[in-house]
Amino acid sequence: MGQPWERIFAGSERRLKSSAIRDLLAVTAQPDVISFAGGLPAPELFPVDAIRESFDRVFRTEGAAALQYGPTEGHMPLRAMLAERLSARGIQATPEEVLITTGSQQALGLLGTVLLPRGSSVLIEAPSYVGALQAFTLHEPEYLPVRMDHEGLVVEDARRVLKAASVWPAFAYTVATFQNPSGVTMSRERREGLLTLSHEFEMPLIEDDPYGDLRFDGKAVPPFRALEGGDDAVYLGTFSKTLAPGLRLGYVVAPRPLISRMVLAKQAADLHTDSLAQRAVLDFCLHNDLAAHVDQLCRVYRERRDAMLSALKRHLPSSCSWTVPEGGLFTWLTLPEQVNTVELLREAVERKVAFVPGSAFFTDGSGGNTLRLNFSHPTPEKIEEGITRLGALLTQRLTSEDAGGRLELAGSETR
Repeated sequence: MGQPWERIFAGSERRLKSSAIRDLLAVTAQPDVISFAGGLPAPELFPVDAIRESFDRVFRTEGAAALQYGPTEGHMPLRAMLAERLSARGIQATPEEVLITTGSQQALGLLGTVLLPRGSSVLIEAPSYVGALQAFTLHEPEYLPVRMDHEGLVVEDARRVLKAASVWPAFAYTVATFQNPSGVTMSRERREGLLTLSHEFEMPLIEDDPYGDLRFDGKAVPPFRALEGGDDAVYLGTFSKTLAPGLRLGYVVAPRPLISRMVLAKQAADLHTDSLAQRAVLDFCLHNDLAAHVDQLCRVYRERRDAMLSALKRHLPSSCSWTVPEGGLFTWLTLPEQVNTVELLREAVERKVAFVPGSAFFTDGSGGNTLRLNFSHPTPEKIEEGITRLGALLTQRLTSEDAGGRLELAGSETR
């Protein structure tokens, strides 16, 4: 007689939710499916040979140490290197204020453990990164979603939401640069306003910045920690989008009291991040021009973004709109209100093209007529073919309906 697993799991059903994006991987892994779903870097741009040489050097020079247990905080030379490199972006931090994590996804989980007591809330963008929502939901917070426009999170709306909230806000979470999923970048003025709010409501501010180095156009906006009064902001970074996601190497920059608490949580989670990978990434950065590698990524991803925007213009009905990101990996589509993108996805998969329905990025059930497209992974030829298929599907669905005119989304392509 087996254990009654359904009854045993009953208490965790609300907290453990599958990621809509991860669920799509089984479909998108099929070789004949053109996938715009995952936030995948282009694998042909991974510096495989240089990374192999770095691992070889580490084995030759410090192989035993690299295979031994290491400090929970991370390899100190790597932490020091990161602190130095981040200073170029205006982020001033000591190595002791840097924690190495197993991808920035682990950082989100650790922050939830440390900062989210039962009965608290989280201020988030609407839409927001689904991986963060998945990590935070384990602690059953109340979400305080704030709408976005072409300048990012609307600060005055955030103030109203905070004043009306009945639950204490544990922190605010934002992907301020090339946001996932929208591709929008928060303006400096909005950042300064949100920083002011974080002080006013004694609410830590967490900036998740996996895409900040991937800028194609426009002028860089300083991270929160580079702004006046931003020393207490928490900054999350990763090597997943600039080097390789399989290395699972991220980092947190935060005030030392918070780092100390996160170290305790990390000890309970995994003791420490892969010692070998930490040393190999440090070696890569010391022996290779990481900036030149990132420049190459930006050239390729700019070409693919432009290919997608061009294809959207030519193949999508005029009632659809989309964001025009200055960098990152994504664009965000808004379709006529009568289109349900969850249902649309089923039909799209039949035509061998995939995307992520927008409702996955909202906590209140909205976003049913939106979707996210990734342009970094497919080639321009695949982008053209995939958008052609998607456009044909949308045109077919809308032919017999009144599309209601162009739907406006601030920052979208003008049709």
